[in-house]
Amino acid sequence: MKEARRKKGRTGAKEVSLKDLRIVLARPQGMMNIGSVARAMKNAGLTELALVDPAASPLHPDARVMAVRAQDILEDALIFSHLADAIADCTWVIGTTRRKGKEREGVVDPRQMASEIAEIAQHDKVAVVFGPEDRGLSNRDLDLCQRLVSIPAHEEYGSLNLAQAVMIICYEIYMAAHHHEASSRTSRLATSMELEGMYHHMEEALLRIGFLDQNNPKRIMAVLRRIFGRAKLNPREVKILRGIYRQTNWYAGQKNATV
Repeated sequence: MKEARRKKGRTGAKEVSLKDLRIVLARPQGMMNIGSVARAMKNAGLTELALVDPAASPLHPDARVMAVRAQDILEDALIFSHLADAIADCTWVIGTTRRKGKEREGVVDPRQMASEIAEIAQHDKVAVVFGPEDRGLSNRDLDLCQRLVSIPAHEEYGSLNLAQAVMIICYEIYMAAHHHEASSRTSRLATSMELEGMYHHMEEALLRIGFLDQNNPKRIMAVLRRIFGRAKLNPREVKILRGIYRQTNWYAGQKNATV
């Protein structure tokens, strides 16, 4: 666990380090947008950029031109083929969305999100995920997130350019970190990889006992993911839950064998 570095801000409040915050662009298409994102990140003191299946290299000339003095962020960008891999080591993952609905409940605004990040990022790896420019994050992408954030905009035209959206989010995170007091919490949260392992066991057990619909198990699993996501589980709690699901699987197998 990295120790958060704090320094005095202009107001006298302690500034929270943002070294453990990762901006993730899932399937970005515009190289100029990627460069503009890097610049927005540097404006807010963020340094870690991850790209999932980008249309071209982050070192594309168009990206470099738009990054201006943030080309180092492009050079150090992490490249992944799948979103799950890009957030595997993160313990708190926020997905951005413009659409609302039953499948996207519990959406917060950027200021609420930033306050949470300022608290959690002191001890845990945090990721904020943005979707491709044309359609945003899919429901499957959002299933991997513990929190959803939506940027308020006029109902007549609420669609934002990718780089603009990143700038707004980064600004709110910067302001929250600048004014947030240090936390006394020392234990870390479970990583995305640990949670995904738990969800796999959960789905397997609930299918076996007939709780989930065999033809559409993801519908209820999405609800359960949101419930457990709000709980902010730690590694020990995840291990206990996985033990319950393993025992459920074993017991269901024994019952089936005696029928």
